[in-house]
Amino acid sequence: MTPSSEPTFLKVVLTHFVPCFFVGAILLLAAKQAGLPDLLPQNGVGDLAGGALNGLAVAGLITVFHLRRNLTARRSAIGRVPVSRAFIRKAALAGFLGGAADVLLTTGSWTVLALSAIIWTILIWNLRAFIRRTEIMLRPGSVITWEDVGELLRIYLTTLIGFTLVNAALDGLHILAGAPPAFGFPDNGDSLVNALYFTVVTMTTLGFGDFVPRTGDAKGLLIIQSLLSYFMFALMVGIITRGVTGKRPSDRE
Repeated sequence: MTPSSEPTFLKVVLTHFVPCFFVGAILLLAAKQAGLPDLLPQNGVGDLAGGALNGLAVAGLITVFHLRRNLTARRSAIGRVPVSRAFIRKAALAGFLGGAADVLLTTGSWTVLALSAIIWTILIWNLRAFIRRTEIMLRPGSVITWEDVGELLRIYLTTLIGFTLVNAALDGLHILAGAPPAFGFPDNGDSLVNALYFTVVTMTTLGFGDFVPRTGDAKGLLIIQSLLSYFMFALMVGIITRGVTGKRPSDRE
């Protein structure tokens, strides 16, 4: 990665926040299932301590991920480019922010609504990046690399994770407001896991029907989610079937 192509911190946050937020939520859930001390908000100092500890854990995981990715890239024969140390520092800070934000999930309906708005904003940015990148790759004569395919897959997975969080948040908001649940995920502490399962089933068009949208806003969200997943999946299949090369011609010189 050259200095001129070094992404800004804002771009790193936009690409890392949603996955890191999800990883942080999984860490909290795993800690709870393992019987470890509850890191969820405890008011005042407990909020800050729990958020900082979870943020540090996610920052450590994202740092290890990129270090291992760099090691794999140096050994790879398909043209992967290692990321810089500056990028890893930015990614670690983005991971800390995402992990720390998880403790806000149970502080109240307004906080959950604000987090959902942030996730929606990031999803829209990633979808725009997906459309721009696919438009370039579908041009006649364009050369598609595995790095391009990897970036499309990253955006697709970010979209899946983002919808998982939004689905879980919508169901939780209904419960907090005393309204009928949006999807009716079982109240057994695994709402995030159930939301992930529901999102994967929806975006892969399996549609088992064990969870269904029960309210108007949930049905509207499902319509958007289904159409976007069809659109993204079809474009990725079209791009891959055009053929993928290891490196761009300029990279081989």
